[in-house]
Amino acid sequence: MTKIVRAFFYGNIYLGFCAVALCIETNLVNHISLNIFPFYLLIFFCTVIYYTMIYVRSVRTRNYNERTIWYRRHLPSIKITLRIAIALVIVFLSLLVFRNLGRLTLLSPIQILLIAAFPVAAGWYTFTPSLLRIKKIRQVGAIKPFIVGATWAGWVTIYPVFIWQVQRVQPFTVPLLPLFILWLQNFLFFSINAIIFDVKDYRTDALHQLKTYPVILGVRNTFRFIIFPLILLNLVIFFLFQGLQHFTVLQTSIQTVPYLLLIFVVARYRQGRRVLYYLAAVDGLVFLKALCGITSILLIKK
Repeated sequence: MTKIVRAFFYGNIYLGFCAVALCIETNLVNHISLNIFPFYLLIFFCTVIYYTMIYVRSVRTRNYNERTIWYRRHLPSIKITLRIAIALVIVFLSLLVFRNLGRLTLLSPIQILLIAAFPVAAGWYTFTPSLLRIKKIRQVGAIKPFIVGATWAGWVTIYPVFIWQVQRVQPFTVPLLPLFILWLQNFLFFSINAIIFDVKDYRTDALHQLKTYPVILGVRNTFRFIIFPLILLNLVIFFLFQGLQHFTVLQTSIQTVPYLLLIFVVARYRQGRRVLYYLAAVDGLVFLKALCGITSILLIKK
């Protein structure tokens, strides 16, 4: 059972399910129908591939945490799985493009730039070619959690609505203000999650002179001056979105649960926990957020 759990979390399968669940939540809280199934397969495999490639590249470093050791032990099978996943992504992406080619050619330059922005940011975060002689975003500690938040928010907030509109025969525009507020809400939630992971890694980051907020401010001040204010701001934006979408008190209460648990996790934070704890508990709030959003729409009537 332990081997299965480690493969599920360390192999980023869990993050793939999180991404799919968040995409479904986006459609439901915006009161639109779901996308076609290949879209969710594409989201799942792209998420798994991206994070797996990051850790495959890290096996050559002098990093001895649990996840890196797991990758070193299973590297041959991981590489085979990675090739299969990339092949499936090519198939699913080709299917989506082929089925919607006519409508895709009508996109404006601004829409194309928006679509490209999030993969470019994700690539720049980790895989910047050395020939460009610019820093990877992950090497700039002050902005890297917010780039993670912006990219994840775009991936699971903008793409589902965009693909939904492309697939419709009749033109339909989702109101931009609620969509932007939802993106901002997700952006802050994911950024806070990333900063908590920086807190976990602050000793290693300090050793490598990576100026993250915990390294610059210290752990206690990071919670006091960064994480808690961001949580409060996130809650303000959350309730603003709830008002714009006219959710009931019960629906709002359900969707508030992950934010309350986030406060609990931060308040109960203790240094020295294992990597698996952060993947299951801290990232678990991401999946819980999606689950609460989906539940509040499907099970609770207005």
